[in-house]
Amino acid sequence: MAKRRLSQQQRKRIQAVQNASSESDAHRQGLVVSHRGGQILVELEDATTVECKIKSNLGTIVCGDRVVIETTTLPEYRVIGILDRDNLLQRVDGFGQNRVVAANVSQLFICLATSPEPNLYLLDQYLLSAAQQQIEACILLNKIDLAGARQDPFGLRHIYPALGYQLIETSVKTGVGMEQFKALLADQVSVLSGVSGVGKSSLTSWLLPREKIKIASISEANEEGRHTTRASRLYHLPGGGDLIDTPGVRGFSPFIDNTSPLANGFREIRELAGQCRFHNCRHRNEPHCAVITAAGTGAIAESRYQNYLKMLEQAAS
Repeated sequence: MAKRRLSQQQRKRIQAVQNASSESDAHRQGLVVSHRGGQILVELEDATTVECKIKSNLGTIVCGDRVVIETTTLPEYRVIGILDRDNLLQRVDGFGQNRVVAANVSQLFICLATSPEPNLYLLDQYLLSAAQQQIEACILLNKIDLAGARQDPFGLRHIYPALGYQLIETSVKTGVGMEQFKALLADQVSVLSGVSGVGKSSLTSWLLPREKIKIASISEANEEGRHTTRASRLYHLPGGGDLIDTPGVRGFSPFIDNTSPLANGFREIRELAGQCRFHNCRHRNEPHCAVITAAGTGAIAESRYQNYLKMLEQAAS
């Protein structure tokens, strides 16, 4: 679910916070800016940050969450409630368990790179996840200086801008596209996500040169990046907006919202679905399917259609 439902007791506590006098410091609201293991770092209204414990039975708390904390008699801080979320970016790990990535996100940057070579199936999984949570998605192809003379590396320009997705190409080394990237972050809560080695830490370091952000090279043996970001962290950007940097992953399986057809996460399929003969068409092998026809004529990119079928099969398993 995109929004966490608070218990009646939690709602009463939060209402009490909102109605409390300004002289009381027992309960305060704040923003989760870091989460590593059992450590939660919360930024309060006065911009100070405090480490907090978590009250039991609250569920998972992630960067971007707005929370209510209380001061105990020790003194120490404890999170006692999570305010309603606008959305929740989630994935499914290799064990089939749901993992939350970030909360209250307005923009997802799907970071690819010329090395390691982009995986279009992974890209489409990210786009599906963003669509289901109503998060604006932008595709970022990093390390473009390594692309050489290729005009359309990996066919991204041919497929995605026509679907309405913004595609920007960047290079921290040469500065290409970096100002455009920076401008897109203003007044947004953005997440940088992608596999290890695509340069997320380098991009973050360029935006925040005063922060100590570890950067690792690509493994020559398998061309996969070494994990450098171990914990999610929310940064306030000098030009406005917030940036959530997330740990790199080898793969990304989106959390599938079964209350909405998977096809709704594919813009071109969603637009054609109304032309199919059957209203519940899954666009797999049904007769008089407008999507299958479009895929056969090239009106829908072959990779996109095959990725849709693959996700459909996985969702049914």
